[in-house]
Amino acid sequence: MMKEQKNNSDKEQARLHYEHGRALWAAGDRGAAMSEYSKAVLLDPESPAATALEMARNIMDFYDRSRYNP
Repeated sequence: MMKEQKNNSDKEQARLHYEHGRALWAAGDRGAAMSEYSKAVLLDPESPAATALEMARNIMDFYDRSRYNP
């Protein structure tokens, strides 16, 4: 029973990190959002944060400031 409670607690913590990451992303703080997504994935690898982190990494890999500042 204790393991199940810890698992539920981890999932809840992961959800909170994911939601915080979404809010940070919306506010434009990409680095902090990715950090929150990473924390969520460590707690729950099946969290939607795993997809969000992958998408965020793809966006950051694509983004090139030099193209916008000649």
